[in-house]
Amino acid sequence: MSKMNLNDEYDKIEELIGEAPSRQETIAESYNLTLYKLKFKNHPPVVAKYGRPKLRNHLALEYQMLKQLNGYDFLTTPKAIYADEQLYLMDYIEHEQLGHHQAAEPAIAQQIAQLHNIKAEKFGFEYDTIIGSLLQPNRFNKNWIDFFRDERLIPFADSCYEQKLVTTEFRLKIDKLSLRLDELLTNNHPPTLIHGDLWLGNILTDDKTLKALIDPALYYANPEIELAYVTMHNSLGNDFFNEYQNHHKIDDGFFELRKDIYNIYPNLVHILLCGTEYAIPIEAVFKRQGI
Repeated sequence: MSKMNLNDEYDKIEELIGEAPSRQETIAESYNLTLYKLKFKNHPPVVAKYGRPKLRNHLALEYQMLKQLNGYDFLTTPKAIYADEQLYLMDYIEHEQLGHHQAAEPAIAQQIAQLHNIKAEKFGFEYDTIIGSLLQPNRFNKNWIDFFRDERLIPFADSCYEQKLVTTEFRLKIDKLSLRLDELLTNNHPPTLIHGDLWLGNILTDDKTLKALIDPALYYANPEIELAYVTMHNSLGNDFFNEYQNHHKIDDGFFELRKDIYNIYPNLVHILLCGTEYAIPIEAVFKRQGI
């Protein structure tokens, strides 16, 4: 297979932007994709994701989800410009390097709270989305706990087991936990649109302000699963939660119990993408639940 070269896409980029890039800088590499900052003489910088992703429609899904968020004027997002099977273009947003976003947390909370005002009839989404480099199934379900079990816990635990990343005992414990979800979780939120991958790497800020939310993994969910994930990497803290609760109440028991149950899902994703050490916090949940 021939080596890919972004220069081969310059004619297409010129057609889309109005001029060819004058310079390219490599920002990062992941999931068989390279992230570039493209500079132009007259046009603001653009981000290019380029490569051969494992899923042929990976970049199209990223584009489609960001394009949907572009339609909400209360959200700060980069403009999605173009996508095909190997090239994805969006606006480049100037921001600080990854770090703590404390001064921007109230603004982040306000935007996420507004996103959580968008409701649907069922949990799931109009199409399967993407989380990292993995396809995220989104078959509609009227029952949140059934959706969480059948579209999140079971398929991702199965993938971990099939790839020999977890033991048979671990996989059986997921089944045992799944049988207890009705007592561990609540079913009292309507289907709510969530960003789906809200961690510090997808929150761009400068010293004080929110610059952009990027790389969503959209679906309609119980919003508690979004709030749980921001605690997993300590991406957002008390200032975020205090402001969020000015808009939406967080029910009792979330911090004490449910957030750790919900974070089993992103930990399963991380086992598949990053390594087996992410089984450790899941095992801790099993132990606390006597499983």
